[in-house]
Amino acid sequence: MSSMFQPAPGAWPAPLPDLSQPAINHRIRIGAHVFRIAISPIQREVPKEPETHLIQIGVYYGERPLTAYDLGLREPDACANVWAYLTNRLNETVVQFYAPRPRATGELNPRLGCWGPRPDLRDVGFAESDCAIAVVLGLSIWVPGSNPPVDDAVFLESLRDTIVEALSYWVVVAQRTAGPLDRNN
Repeated sequence: MSSMFQPAPGAWPAPLPDLSQPAINHRIRIGAHVFRIAISPIQREVPKEPETHLIQIGVYYGERPLTAYDLGLREPDACANVWAYLTNRLNETVVQFYAPRPRATGELNPRLGCWGPRPDLRDVGFAESDCAIAVVLGLSIWVPGSNPPVDDAVFLESLRDTIVEALSYWVVVAQRTAGPLDRNN
């Protein structure tokens, strides 16, 4: 993994997750696009998050974390749409496998976080655009009262399948709205 995109120190708001030894490492071609999906093992001992399972996900396009911008999307509505599709589908998959209960505080369960805009796009004026958000995610599941999956591999493979489905959707949306802007892969 030495050729994996590594931004300059301090360029991201938080250190990127270490996905050098993922539980799932999958390359897929969708049309003319090649993606690599890396999913961490389920982390059960999460510092400062007791009774929580954490899964970290990275989707790479070429050597960089994927953004909607990479596929040619530039319009905020189109980028928000593809992101909503991805996050909704990931939440549905987690709920299907864990049946998590809401937290007493009212916080969402599961919680989904991202590392924000990719620094190279932030630096050229896309800092506030969903088009620049990198597909580097953390899924946090509070487990009290839930039914965690019996087989981690089946759950992680289902997350991978969900991501493949969402990437297919991203590609279709980009083809319909962006035209031939993508030449980055």
